[in-house]
Amino acid sequence: MNKEQENRRFVTLETFDNYFTAEVVKSRLMEEGIHAYVISPLLSYSFGPTITEGYRLQVEQSQFLKALNIYKNTLED
Repeated sequence: MNKEQENRRFVTLETFDNYFTAEVVKSRLMEEGIHAYVISPLLSYSFGPTITEGYRLQVEQSQFLKALNIYKNTLED
C-alpha cells in the first residue's frame, strides 16, 4: 500500500441489509469515479451468531458529498 492510499479516510455512506444491494450501489458509484468499498457485517456471539449491523458502503471522505448526491438522486429507492 502506498502513502496516498494510507492517508485516505473512509466514511459510511449507507448501511444495507443485503450484500447484493450494497454491491449494486458500489458499482454505480465506481462508474462515476468514486472509490467505494463494502464492509461485511460484524458478528456477535453473546447469544449465538447474530448480525449486529448490515453491510456498510464506505466512500472516501473527500468524495462523500458527490457520492451522497449520486445515491440520493439516482439510486435510492
